[in-house]
Amino acid sequence: MKNFILLFFAITILAHAQENNIDWILFKMKNLSYESYEILKLYDDLPEDLSYTNNSGAEYSTTKSTPTFFYIDKSTKISTLTSMSTNVHEICHGLTFIYFYREMGVNYLPHEFEDIKSYFYLSKDKKITNIFIGNVFPSKDLESRIPINLRTFRFNTYIQGNSSTQGDGIIGLLDEFNAYYHGAKYKFDMLPVYKSIYPKSYLNEWVMELQSEMTAFYEFDYWIKEYILLAKTQHTQLYSTIMKYGSAFHIYKNIYNNYKDLISKYTSKVNVLKKNTAYDHSSEIWEEDYFRLSNQLSDKKYTFINEMLNK
Repeated sequence: MKNFILLFFAITILAHAQENNIDWILFKMKNLSYESYEILKLYDDLPEDLSYTNNSGAEYSTTKSTPTFFYIDKSTKISTLTSMSTNVHEICHGLTFIYFYREMGVNYLPHEFEDIKSYFYLSKDKKITNIFIGNVFPSKDLESRIPINLRTFRFNTYIQGNSSTQGDGIIGLLDEFNAYYHGAKYKFDMLPVYKSIYPKSYLNEWVMELQSEMTAFYEFDYWIKEYILLAKTQHTQLYSTIMKYGSAFHIYKNIYNNYKDLISKYTSKVNVLKKNTAYDHSSEIWEEDYFRLSNQLSDKKYTFINEMLNK
């Protein structure tokens, strides 16, 4: 009986410590990475069941099946800090899909069942409710356009795999692009926490955590550009829909510029810190895929897309 009581108290203390880790990281996020915090809060504030009725009287419903902190390893402060990036990424996906139902309950926009419906949290000042009308092609149709040397480790998941990039096409790619951006931004914003936890190796630890998400910008930018080029030459109606004002290209432009600005801040910050710290900073800023992808994206065939992105 004594051993049972001791075990009960040990479990209780552990559970309390883990919840304290969640409170600790949320406090840090609210002060350092508000957009990451707001993504979680908007999702957490949603009811478990959401529904709305369209103009014909048909009811659309869904369920919030994933808990807000489902993807966090909250066993220690370090594991909570590092796993929160994945959590922000995944909950951003949930928000993209589920928050649309909340928006339709407040401000209904006409649409059909087969339309691709989404809500993009782009920043604290910009959110877009999007209804994409028309047929898309799956991302696997890009496979033959991507040479072997440019097939990164995410290629299997998002071009060949069975993710939303197949059924939702370009909207699925944009959803992933946005989720990777927010996961990267969270890690970038949390530099002060890395400094406090790793006082002598914070730069190495921080850069190692950010390499992959920063390189992901070039992967998704490449795939989305190729999607647009394929639509332009073989799916002209889809291309017109993508490029229509307020549609997919508008969302792409916002994510692209957000991510590009983050990368600029990241490279500048790393370069400054490397000059001003005596501690270990041997980690590479990028994964090796960056060099091949950035070279590919300088191809002149993307010029007209880049010009529109930078207007």
